[in-house]
Amino acid sequence: MTHGEIVKEQLWHIVIGTLVFVFLGSIAVALDIASKYVAGLGVSNFTQQTLEYTAHGLLLVDIILFIVYIATSSWQLIKEMTK
Repeated sequence: MTHGEIVKEQLWHIVIGTLVFVFLGSIAVALDIASKYVAGLGVSNFTQQTLEYTAHGLLLVDIILFIVYIATSSWQLIKEMTK
């Protein structure tokens, strides 16, 4: 593979990975919206808060892993570009 092809492959890898993290983040947002909706249905406070905390936890883990992913992928891209 040429230098340009390797860089292009790494950039596509970053874009696709970012889309995966955006999808997982939207699941967390949907779960948070659902927790607000079920509160209006009269479910117990415990159930509503469990959904809310799960959404917040999922989003927090998603953000942390996304930062690690971008840092690692960027470092690999920089290494390939400086070869």
